[in-house]
Amino acid sequence: MRKKWVLKRIPADYAGLAEEFGLDPVVIRVLVNRGLTTKEGIREFFDSSDALFDNAAGLPDLEKALEVIRHFKQDQVPVRIIGDYDIDGVCATGILLKGLRTYGLNVDSVIPHRVLDGYGMNDSLIRNAYEEGIRGIITCDNGISAKDSVELANSLGMEVVVTDHHEIPKELPDALALVDPKREESTYPHPEICGAYVAYKVVAQLLSGNFDRELRKELLILAGFATVGDVMPLSSENRSLVKYALAHIKEGSNIGLSALIRQTGLEEKEITSYSFGFILGPCINATGRLDSAANALNLIMSEDEEEAAKLAELLHRMNEERKDITAKGQEDAIELIQSEGMNDSVLVIYLPNVHESIAGIIAGRVKETFYRPSFVFTDTEDGMIKGSGRSIEAYDMFAHLNECAELFTKFGGHPMAAGITMPKENLEAMRKFLNEHSGLSEEDRIPTVTIDADMPLSYVTVKVVEDLALLEPYGTGNEKPHFARKEVIFTGGRIVGKNKDVGIYTVKEPGSDRTFTMKLFRGVTEFHNYIDETYGAGSAEGIYNGREVKLKVAYYPDLNDFRGTVNVEFIMTDYE
Repeated sequence: MRKKWVLKRIPADYAGLAEEFGLDPVVIRVLVNRGLTTKEGIREFFDSSDALFDNAAGLPDLEKALEVIRHFKQDQVPVRIIGDYDIDGVCATGILLKGLRTYGLNVDSVIPHRVLDGYGMNDSLIRNAYEEGIRGIITCDNGISAKDSVELANSLGMEVVVTDHHEIPKELPDALALVDPKREESTYPHPEICGAYVAYKVVAQLLSGNFDRELRKELLILAGFATVGDVMPLSSENRSLVKYALAHIKEGSNIGLSALIRQTGLEEKEITSYSFGFILGPCINATGRLDSAANALNLIMSEDEEEAAKLAELLHRMNEERKDITAKGQEDAIELIQSEGMNDSVLVIYLPNVHESIAGIIAGRVKETFYRPSFVFTDTEDGMIKGSGRSIEAYDMFAHLNECAELFTKFGGHPMAAGITMPKENLEAMRKFLNEHSGLSEEDRIPTVTIDADMPLSYVTVKVVEDLALLEPYGTGNEKPHFARKEVIFTGGRIVGKNKDVGIYTVKEPGSDRTFTMKLFRGVTEFHNYIDETYGAGSAEGIYNGREVKLKVAYYPDLNDFRGTVNVEFIMTDYE
């Protein structure tokens, strides 16, 4: 797939800032590219003090929420937490349960079932709570849009506190408190925090002055874990929180997370934001997709190592099953697109046998493969079809869905993702409308490779790589830096790995005999095909036999520690 390479060029006092902070100028360039152009901004970026974590000043309705919760305790009101079935909702529920029980509340919880209940608080959950004697409701990671369910709770004489972090609807629910950093009246300086961190802020204020050190650490780790899992921007306070969580997670503050670390083979490895987002986090999410997220909550709440080990094994097994189901669904979707010759600007796919909980994952994979807005629909038990969409930068998915909203029974989302329920007979009308009004050009359908700097391989030293490592943890809003070199000459190589899918190459730059090691961890077959198409059949094989091939390469540098000797190596991420 052809890609656009874009080199960022933002004016700044690189030399002055490099001298101020004692960093290599290329590190300053990366920071500037992330929008940090002043000394104050850079200082804030590197401020990892945990003093900020307990500060909740400016969160709307926080004092109201605390007042209601104090009343719950004083009057011994039976309280139920209503969470959500994803990693953020599970961690937020765990934080509230642990914190509010420590505070002395009579509290339990329920997490909606993805298929049977759908997202967030609903009328059925309210009626069930009332029948079981519950008179207080506290939501986490949901509730800001639950106007009707809050109204029902009010009519039954129940008291509701909402803690959430989602976008604010036109009409707010009539709860006793609505704690959401995205509310218009909020003056909290970092509105892009996850639901679990909002829950932590509430607990921290309740336990202020009597906050057990180990409990605080455990709850902060859960909030940092959820921050990565819910794809929050890793800037400002979020970055400090995640950095704290990564530094402390192996201390065993949470028995369940420690069991999951052992189960996934990370016990002897460094835990990174990648570990959170792509190894541990998916295990928490998988049980909410294929069964009940209560399994994940039980893991987080477990106080017994044997029970935690069994739950960790269950979650890991479910995630492996989810991977297999997803791979099959992705294969079916791509085969359908290719067999029917679909060339739509917006891909709308119907896969009746796919589990509805993974439709969004498959839509994301299809989007990555073809770089077009993609929807995947499947059948539901009530005779409707349900789908998820994932978008590209040039296409505001939610805005376009609003233009044909009459086709849907229910829909919601934001510019990059959406969820839809509708009658099956409306599917073709949706596909036709979205494609006729997509507004996408051919240029919009070309993915972009963003380059932080054109940096010679010979410039990179161990010190440069160590300075770059200070920018971690990486994630949304603080992506791993990528660099490029216009001319890199491949002079040799070999294929390694269990599946023979890793390329290790010897490379050099024009005008120099100095050689470097460059590795390719993904897409070796595609790399070979590209070389043969560009330079002629057999050229790829020639690289491994000493034939020189010149390419433009995108890369990031890394360190290789072999028997105590540390050397710079380069990881190739793209080429042309």
